[in-house]
Amino acid sequence: MTIPGPFFVRAWHAAGAITLLALAACATPTVPPPGEVRGAWRIEQARTEPLLDRRQARLDFGADGRLTGHTSCNRLTATYTLAGDKLAVGPVATTRMACAPLQLEQEDRVLTALELARTARVRSDGLLELRDEDGRGVLRATRLPEPY
Repeated sequence: MTIPGPFFVRAWHAAGAITLLALAACATPTVPPPGEVRGAWRIEQARTEPLLDRRQARLDFGADGRLTGHTSCNRLTATYTLAGDKLAVGPVATTRMACAPLQLEQEDRVLTALELARTARVRSDGLLELRDEDGRGVLRATRLPEPY
């Protein structure tokens, strides 16, 4: 049996270190700049009540104008436009999974909030707020590190 010489071991260690650094760089979560609505968010509150099951409840405002996410019951997708703080969400499509009553109620509140939303802004404390045309809050969310 031949044991590799010191050069081979050093080269392997160097290659391994470079690979580990490259993997670490890829795995590091990225966070959009403060005030940026685009990105991934955990839904905390929809309409006037907090979500009781937030494990999957999320929204992702993509840079391409696609809104994707999860209502706690079903996945959702839509298009959106954002001009300043003015938000327009297109028709929302969802999957059709059978869920517990609590999840269905939360889903209804999330979908209604998206339908009513006319503005979106990130507060100074980092909380995303969607508001209706009268300025009432309809949805609040906290930023998720990407990838989530």
